[in-house]
Amino acid sequence: MIVALARHPLVRSLRRFAALAVGSVFFLLVAAQFARVIGTDIRLVSDLHQTRATIAHYERRDARLRRRIARLRTARGAIPEIHERLRMLAPNEHMVLVEPAPSPAVH
Repeated sequence: MIVALARHPLVRSLRRFAALAVGSVFFLLVAAQFARVIGTDIRLVSDLHQTRATIAHYERRDARLRRRIARLRTARGAIPEIHERLRMLAPNEHMVLVEPAPSPAVH
């Protein structure tokens, strides 16, 4: 009786449908995981590009600051900086302040 029931076309169709449903669910789960991994990879590539750009910015800044430090270590570079920032003068030196011309009044 059980063997005859197992051979019934309706039972065979239900087993095939169940196998197809399980296979479809498995395929969808694998596809969803694959899509998530691809999305993560794309985000990480973007983050990597941004990090490299930030590193390049800080390397340029570091080079600029090192040049400035090297310039300020010499008297030839430090004296004008002292004059400009601190407005200090050595004896017998005079400072000339240049101010922009006033803009003409608009009527």
